[in-house]
Amino acid sequence: MSGSPLPSLHSPAEEATTAPLSLLGVGATGVAAAGQTPTESAAGTTSPTSIGYHDMGQAASTSPPAFQTPPGAPAWKEKTAISTGSTTATTAGNTMASTTGSTTATTAGNTMPATSLYPFGMEGGDQEYVQRMVDFNSPLFKPEIGFPFGKSLQDALYFTDNGQIIFPPTDNHVPSNPNPPPKGFTGQESLPMVAAFWDDADFSKGVGTTWYQVRSTRGVLLGESTKIEKYLKIPYVAKWTLKVTWEKAPAYPSQRDDTQTSTYQAVLTTDGNCSFALLLYQDGGMRWDYTRLAAANVLIGFSSGDGYAQNNELTQKPPAVKYRPDQHSNVRGLWIYRLDSRSRVNYRLWCLAWLDTEPAPLQGGGMVPSCSGGGRDPPTISGPADTSMRMLRSASPSPAGAGVRCLYQGGSLLEGWQERTWNRELEAFDWCCRRVGKPLFCAKFAEKRPRVGCEGYVPPTPAGAFGDPHLTTLDGLTYTFNGLGDFVLLLASDAQTSFILHGRTAQTGMAQATNFVAFAAQYISNTTTTVEWTLGSQDDIQVLLNNKTIQFSYSQGEQDLLLNAKCIPGVLLVNTSSVTAVFDGTISVSVSATSGILSVVCSLPNWYCNSTRGLLGVWDHDPADDFQMPNGTSIPVNSSEEEIYSYGMTCNLFTQPLGSPALNFTPFFLSRLRQENESLYELAALQCHGSKECIYDSLSTGNLALGLATQSLAADFQQRKTALNAFPPVITGDASITAFRTEKVRRQYHALGAGARFIPHLSPELNISENGTLIWEPRGAAPFTINLEAVGSNNISALLQLRFTLCRCSRSQDCDYSNTVILRESSLQVLAACRCESGYSGAFCQDPPDPCSQGCFPGVGCDPFSGCGPCPAGLTGDGEHCCGSACGYHSCPEGYCSNGGHCHLHPITCAPTCTCPPAFTDQHCLVAGGDFQPLPTSGGYLCPAEGETQPHSPWSWDARATTVAFPQTDSDGFTFVVVSEFAYESRGTIIRFLNEELPTAITNAFNARRGRRAAEPMCFPFPVTVDELRDYFRCTLYGYKGYRLHYVGIIGFVCISPCKMGYCQHGGQCQHLPEGPMCSCLPFSIYSPAGLQCQWLAISLAAFLGILLGALALLCLLFATACLALHLCRQHRRRHQG
Repeated sequence: MSGSPLPSLHSPAEEATTAPLSLLGVGATGVAAAGQTPTESAAGTTSPTSIGYHDMGQAASTSPPAFQTPPGAPAWKEKTAISTGSTTATTAGNTMASTTGSTTATTAGNTMPATSLYPFGMEGGDQEYVQRMVDFNSPLFKPEIGFPFGKSLQDALYFTDNGQIIFPPTDNHVPSNPNPPPKGFTGQESLPMVAAFWDDADFSKGVGTTWYQVRSTRGVLLGESTKIEKYLKIPYVAKWTLKVTWEKAPAYPSQRDDTQTSTYQAVLTTDGNCSFALLLYQDGGMRWDYTRLAAANVLIGFSSGDGYAQNNELTQKPPAVKYRPDQHSNVRGLWIYRLDSRSRVNYRLWCLAWLDTEPAPLQGGGMVPSCSGGGRDPPTISGPADTSMRMLRSASPSPAGAGVRCLYQGGSLLEGWQERTWNRELEAFDWCCRRVGKPLFCAKFAEKRPRVGCEGYVPPTPAGAFGDPHLTTLDGLTYTFNGLGDFVLLLASDAQTSFILHGRTAQTGMAQATNFVAFAAQYISNTTTTVEWTLGSQDDIQVLLNNKTIQFSYSQGEQDLLLNAKCIPGVLLVNTSSVTAVFDGTISVSVSATSGILSVVCSLPNWYCNSTRGLLGVWDHDPADDFQMPNGTSIPVNSSEEEIYSYGMTCNLFTQPLGSPALNFTPFFLSRLRQENESLYELAALQCHGSKECIYDSLSTGNLALGLATQSLAADFQQRKTALNAFPPVITGDASITAFRTEKVRRQYHALGAGARFIPHLSPELNISENGTLIWEPRGAAPFTINLEAVGSNNISALLQLRFTLCRCSRSQDCDYSNTVILRESSLQVLAACRCESGYSGAFCQDPPDPCSQGCFPGVGCDPFSGCGPCPAGLTGDGEHCCGSACGYHSCPEGYCSNGGHCHLHPITCAPTCTCPPAFTDQHCLVAGGDFQPLPTSGGYLCPAEGETQPHSPWSWDARATTVAFPQTDSDGFTFVVVSEFAYESRGTIIRFLNEELPTAITNAFNARRGRRAAEPMCFPFPVTVDELRDYFRCTLYGYKGYRLHYVGIIGFVCISPCKMGYCQHGGQCQHLPEGPMCSCLPFSIYSPAGLQCQWLAISLAAFLGILLGALALLCLLFATACLALHLCRQHRRRHQG
């Protein structure tokens, strides 16, 4: 790949050799592959060159599960070891395969070729990242597709100066532990990580640096892909890669002229489904002097934290071997590990792949459809839905290539999306907006498929013909026409398309009336499409599509909708209670059969307005010209039946042969039928409730049922028109609502429309009033779904899909509302992470600075308040970093660090340095001012039961345990007290421990002692409150006075110095000394602050005199200038007069 920062993973040394290569070290262990006995793993190794397969990674307790691989390829978890001569496999254990008659792949002095590092630095297109301090971390890297590791899909990772690549649980917990565990990984580590060369490095003296490069590629064969395919024999194409290079990394403690450094690389790569780590070590570049290290525990391998781990075989070797990984493995200096331990469906990958292939969305212009307010569009068909939810989708794209998908709840629009294709739209929406669970992916989906509402929606305009033809034009004019023959119902055209609808009538039995028995429609755009409907003998409808018969059964409901649909480019045929043809998603023709008569409803989009003619009228929103003749003249809309009949015959296609009876057919008109039998007319009018269409059909055919059927069809048609033109209210207001913890949030919404009002909602944490006032008072993170609903006087409702975002961070300034996670497809989403400050960590920034989070040197204990203890005897350092002392007779001066601070000597300069408790801010742990969490004090009782002089459940305190005593009376009347002590080991607050964790622990402990007897509930005092606990927490730190106790959210009690709360006024500098906060008042302007808190202001005499003298000098200067100007003016006058 031209210009690639990782141009080739084939090093010159690798290409030069013809000997077969393998990556065992691609980690070499002698454990047999899954499903293979140790004996089987050694089979077939008698040839001069042999290949055996071994585990690439193993769990601490059990081997990782096997995975399917392509036929002929080794299992993914296998690695290839090549040796010469016969091979003997070891049994259970972690030792490598032994060989005879050859030099093994892991023997020093290996003659196998060495791998080369990928190009790095500026020439490799890398970015440099280094901080000149003992420990530092890189920025976070967040692959969009995620990174499969063990059983999980990780979101973020970072590297440290100490040779680690770590996958943090949250963005706020990014420790850098310089001390690897002496026994290696167990698989249950709290931080998933890959250890490329984990040991204590030190870049603080200006020696060495780190480089990194991130590449996101889609379907491009990269160097790492080639290497994985070559050595693991599996197909692989990388989609995300992180390359990290530690160049000339010095060991701790480093010096400015340090040359005993190490250079190595880690390449982490994934295709979204599986992932690999390639660890490369520069040949001859691993030069740490392991004899001078305080703890030679370097670790290479990985741990997913969920039971899947691998320790490199070198870990258990002597330092001379394990600190020289460049001299080991069959391809010296190269190990490959597979990091995922189970197959999974990565919906992020599917979503992003779909997004990559989709074009930009269409933009407006009237050619992008909208959703209706109530899901009543004729040119749509519905997908499967439950009784409360209904989805309508465009039957085919508009001329601009766009469609819509509209979701309705109870008849109200819930949400709408633009569509471009029929097949994969729902799948892509499911992947991006539901399966991934991250709103960011749904936002990306919305960039390709914008949300659609009912704004700008123009309902399609229908026209129709029913019974013994009664026609309703596009402008709403209704009339009766009983012509016999083939007629032009509609001609419509615009610049790109044209549409024709013809109808054929036949005589209705023996009556002097007609009805439709066939229709034909032709749509011309890029192609020509013709659909014909013909009445069958059993009231069925026979359909021809482009002169080919279409076979589908007559469906009785929407459940078989897609089974009864036929789709070709340009038209969709749907067979439900009628047979509907939808042309280009815009023109709909729906034909139904009743009582041996065909009826039709035709709907046109608004761009055909002013361009139609035929029996269905001239569509211009004016019925007056609907009876327009082919010559352009019109007859009045109140013309007689005979005149209307004559007009209609001008639309006759005259396809009948000469002499046909149709040419001589004359229908009976309603006026004649009434004249012939007035009483029968009155009876029909009564039964038809005055409907002229019903009266005519009843009288002309002598069939009242037929007349009533026509009346029903006409009523349905009018109801449909009314519904299409009825709109729901418009709701205004922000649909996104955010809240911090338990704060009460109020929002006001408005509904625009006649008689619009909101549907009230009442629940413990969410209230919506009829006037649109919403009050949300969060009480937890339980998912809930709620939509704001408004209904108008026409009884049509509108919905606004609300999105609630809850921040549970400890402080409001920590909230990052751009990073959220949806809870179980509900209306509630919570922050995925908080932005912690001042050293706080945890998912909600609830954990105060933890001096133990970075880990301590092996054998050094850690106090949660003061941090790591002193280094072991013979070593010096701060307890986190220890090394052999070069300071000889030097030692810390007695009393150099106060108030529990630990003194240690700098390993190079031998200068004493203090590690102070959190409250102290100076170099000798004398000046306080920092926050700290107080310990509970001993003594006292909490919560006596009502009516008792002694507490029923006395709870006494010390710093480490809670003792609970329960008076009990047995059956003999003897009273005794059962006492139990519960250690306080919770990471939560004391109040949560007392009110939630401790009662559960007590109940479980006492019920466990009851043997087989049934467990009983236990009584506890009322929940402990913050005010009750205040007396047990005192801010007395080493005798320092003045600290104030505060209760901060889920952090608990915190002692805060007045110095951090504006104790000193008027810019005074505050120091917290043992006697309390002290202010140093600094003068400013003409003022000199005074008082204990610099609260008084006095005017400085010197400043006042200076200002006064300056003002006088300025006045004198102005006076002198005025005198000089006056003098010059007089001289000028004298000269002028002279």
